[in-house]
Amino acid sequence: MELRAGAVRPYGLAAVVAVAVAALVRVLTLPLPAGTRVLEAVLCLLITAFAVAGHGQRRLAWGSSAPLVVLYALAAAILANLALRLAAPLLPEYPMFSVLVYAGLLLAIDARASRLAELVAAASVILVFAQLWVSTIAVDATQVASLVVAAAVLIGLRFILDLHLEATTSRQDTETRRARAAAAVSRHVAIERDVAGVAAAILRACKELFPDATYGTLMIVDDADGLLKTSGPVLHGDRIEPAKAPVELAREEGIFQAALDAAGATLWSSEEQLVHAEATAPRLTHTRLARMSDGQLRCAIAAPLQPHASDITGCLLLGSHRREQVWTPGDLPIVEAVAEESARALDRARRHAADVDQALMDSITGLVSHRQLVNIVEKEVARASRAESTLAIIFSDLDDFKEINDAWGHDAGNRVLRMYADVLRGALRREDTAARYGGDEFVCVLPGADREQARAVADRISGHFAEGARGDPVVGTSHASVSYGIAVFPFDATTAESVLVAADAELIKVKKMRSRSIMGRARRRGARRPA
Repeated sequence: MELRAGAVRPYGLAAVVAVAVAALVRVLTLPLPAGTRVLEAVLCLLITAFAVAGHGQRRLAWGSSAPLVVLYALAAAILANLALRLAAPLLPEYPMFSVLVYAGLLLAIDARASRLAELVAAASVILVFAQLWVSTIAVDATQVASLVVAAAVLIGLRFILDLHLEATTSRQDTETRRARAAAAVSRHVAIERDVAGVAAAILRACKELFPDATYGTLMIVDDADGLLKTSGPVLHGDRIEPAKAPVELAREEGIFQAALDAAGATLWSSEEQLVHAEATAPRLTHTRLARMSDGQLRCAIAAPLQPHASDITGCLLLGSHRREQVWTPGDLPIVEAVAEESARALDRARRHAADVDQALMDSITGLVSHRQLVNIVEKEVARASRAESTLAIIFSDLDDFKEINDAWGHDAGNRVLRMYADVLRGALRREDTAARYGGDEFVCVLPGADREQARAVADRISGHFAEGARGDPVVGTSHASVSYGIAVFPFDATTAESVLVAADAELIKVKKMRSRSIMGRARRRGARRPA
């Protein structure tokens, strides 16, 4: 209501002042007796004073300011009645003039009063106007019809004004709520840098804005395959916690299709609407969605994540298991504001992660550097431990790489390194990681792989590298080859550091065996030479 009052205050006051000045000027131009002229001027000033005073009343309870609003409106209407009654015989446009004066009085009613006080005040003004019309204009069928039209115009004018005020209030209230929602998200994400931290902060802000939400997630579009994937943390009940298992969904599945295809936020206010929206998804997807949200949601609201008017990068989904109708259409702009601010925050986090990854990449091969490798192995060991799974490490190096550098130069050596890095990228799965450990040493991280699977991958890498090296005009003459050692968590080691050490030790053992084999072959060739 305060917004509504603030919107009407300057316009209503300006209207009544303008009407009062126009009426005074028009009346003073009439051929009135001097005494009547003075009385008209005083009445016009009193009307203006009452309108201004009524406009300045504070909105209090009905027993304090509401009666004053009615009193001021009624007093101004009565004064206008007297002024117009004096001028009626000399005003040729008297009917139109009186309608305009009372229209100004209706506009001057203070909109900060209660709805009932405003209604009573407006009705009082119209009743006084009707009494003036009936008493100063000859009553016949035509004049009665004109009175009805005039009263309808006045009522319609006030009604239209109220509609505009409500629309203005609604827009201002929505913009205020949007600003508060965006500020809440900004406040929570201010100190976060990584994607998971930003996602958790966004969900905390959503829980603060919508306390009845019992589920929330941010699904991010993976640029590699276009699938929607969980960003890490989720809102469950009153807690933000890691997702139980990663979920991958196509954009065309279930409620996410509607959320991503919509121009703004989408609302499913009942369980029936949600079930209907999810009916387009395959049964497996429906099962995954139910498992992801710990049961069937009773209502939900979602909005696409679209930073800087670019392509959609994901989707914000909030739901409630408690009851239906948690969100209303009035909440759609608020969720859109949350999604807009969230999209920008996630975009910053992803760009920051990309910058960090770039800084942690090896400059020659483009693979993960030693520093980043340690973090990756620690995370994969922790994940394998929780899932009671395995993790294979392939530790490899290029045989006689120093001799290649000495004989062919560092440019040829770098060419060999880049060629081997390309072989690693082509031979590994999407979830695997290849890193340059240092010099000519490389490490491959294979989540979920056992020893036999890791050996098959290593043999494939070795074969592809040998085949590629033979066909290269520079590398082919260097006789480059590769050796590798394998270690598997948790069988060979139980920590991230020790599994790397175990794989390195296995590589050293393989290199020594290879060296003895080469030396043995050389001695045998020497023994066969004729004396």
